Amino acid sequence: MQYSPGISSLHRLKEGDFKVFEMIFNTYWEDLYVYAAKVMDSQADAQDIVQDLFASIWERRETLAVQTDIKYYLFAAARKLILRKFRDEGLKEKHLEKFVAYSELRSVLSHIKVEDKDLLQHFHHDLQQLPEKERQVFEMYHFQELSIREIADRSGTAEQTVRNQLGNAYRKARPLLHRLLMCL
Repeated sequence: MQYSPGISSLHRLKEGDFKVFEMIFNTYWEDLYVYAAKVMDSQADAQDIVQDLFASIWERRETLAVQTDIKYYLFAAARKLILRKFRDEGLKEKHLEKFVAYSELRSVLSHIKVEDKDLLQHFHHDLQQLPEKERQVFEMYHFQELSIREIADRSGTAEQTVRNQLGNAYRKARPLLHRLLMCL
């Protein structure tokens, strides 16, 4: 059974209860490590990211403001650390490609839906720059979370056409995606 800390557990963490911290660490460190290693292509960097993340949580425990499920909070924090590392190393483009390749953009956009509606509204406005079909496919895939097959069925086109339109949308929306990721 996977541990899922409730409000009282997070309150105990803020008070310095190391056993709660340890339960959170033991529950999520491996998934975070696998995720970071996949995105970064480096086990050593992934280990550093996860260690830095949990060290930061322990150091900031008294002021920690977790307003979502702890799992979402941890993965969002890991994404920010990864992005910062890529940015510091001048590899922002690599990070964006990894987000797209692993469909991480979907989870980022879902998180933004919950956390920052103004940022999402601005991004929707920016998407209007895309050609109509590409924008529609992008929105159906990322915001309505439809599969390639579902989009093809709805639009009456072949799945490969949908993939091509989505790929074109990514390429054309790259500056918009960069701005979005820099705001996180």
